[in-house]
Amino acid sequence: MSTIIPLDDTIAAIASAITLGKGGIAVIRVSGPDAINSCRKIVQTKSKKAWESNRVFHGYAKDIENEKLVDEILVLVMRSPNSFTGEDIVEIHCHGGIIVVNRILDILLKRSNVRLANPGEFSQRAFLNGKIDLTQAESINQLINANNIRAAEIAFKGIQGELNNQINLIKNSLIDQLAEIEARVDFDEDFQEFDYDKFAKDLNIIKEKINYLIEITERNRYLENGISIALIGKTNVGKSSLLNLLSKQDKAIVTEIPGTTRDIIEVNLIIKDIPIRIIDTAGIRNTEDYIEKIGIKKSLEMIKECDYIIYIYDLKSGLNQDDEEIIEKIPANKLISILGNKKDLISIKNIRNKKYSDNTIFMSIKENQGEGLLIEKIIDKCGNKEFQDIEVLLNERQMSNLRDSLKNLNDTSNIIDKKLPFDFLAIELRDSIKNLAKLTGEELTEELLDNIFSKFCIGK
Repeated sequence: MSTIIPLDDTIAAIASAITLGKGGIAVIRVSGPDAINSCRKIVQTKSKKAWESNRVFHGYAKDIENEKLVDEILVLVMRSPNSFTGEDIVEIHCHGGIIVVNRILDILLKRSNVRLANPGEFSQRAFLNGKIDLTQAESINQLINANNIRAAEIAFKGIQGELNNQINLIKNSLIDQLAEIEARVDFDEDFQEFDYDKFAKDLNIIKEKINYLIEITERNRYLENGISIALIGKTNVGKSSLLNLLSKQDKAIVTEIPGTTRDIIEVNLIIKDIPIRIIDTAGIRNTEDYIEKIGIKKSLEMIKECDYIIYIYDLKSGLNQDDEEIIEKIPANKLISILGNKKDLISIKNIRNKKYSDNTIFMSIKENQGEGLLIEKIIDKCGNKEFQDIEVLLNERQMSNLRDSLKNLNDTSNIIDKKLPFDFLAIELRDSIKNLAKLTGEELTEELLDNIFSKFCIGK
């Protein structure tokens, strides 16, 4: 791939997370034609194996301006082309914290031939030098930002080339179809009459594979973004108490005073590897309090905005008409369960709730009775069990390319139905293949490439 992005200079950046007062070690990564020579100038060592490729050696970082030793370090050298970027790479492993690691980086950057790396530039160079394809590069970023085990596992599959393999299988099938059409254009007399029905069937198989990738990504988007669950109900039914119970923290104020919660309170949890955002809302009731009215308005908006709803009511008061009016506003596919709370204060035999009996569970949030059953309901609703074996998860850019590719294939329907000249099909197939090539990075502009890698962290 041709590019005007400079690859003849040397870049450096901190490649590990930095937190004040934390972190036993930090890593500074240097890549480029002058990586080894630049690091030689600031490293003092007695190791006989120093600067050999794929060797780790002991030494000291020094400030070349005053010849002072700055830190005791380990140095790892990886010579081109056997490195992540395909260039000479040096990694300096120093003590953690902000002061030492930044001081060593500053000493490196004082050399005129070393500059600070741009966000994602190490991965960008690895891509441009043919060490990884674009799907692998983006999977690295997904792995770094994964917020649960399943998302991390799928991202690692992408690093191993799983997404690239699946896209290439689809692309190669289209190339085979295109090759036959182009051969017919040049040597039509050597072929039987074009079979539009067979072509449509073959194309449908390819479209099903694309649709599958789109569907599993859309249905499992929660792996990246998490699922939002709103706790809805009237005042003093136990919404805030349930939030505290699920989060195992006192996140919300709980009192006997109605209307205590006046704004949205959120907590992020991981339940059975599913990232979930639990949202406590203001209790819904008639009130003249201006601030509380705003909170109630937000509660009603949450019914529309959240992925799922748990409706909570007080078993002592029972489920009345006001509750039913609110429940009727909740789409059936969004409702996880109707939760009757405070069962420790009432005999279950006296509970009357025949209308919603199939979708109601009873709890005592205060006594922590019924939490396991509620979690089962959440997992059953959010788990998407039929897609637990997914191996790929596309990002927005990849989804856009895949949808464009599918649109090209769908646009062949009119040509097939009207049996227009079959070489018209070649136009759509070429565009479809081109969109798949954009997904894997074979067809990209420099501007788009910069935009993709700018979203990466600086050290990656």
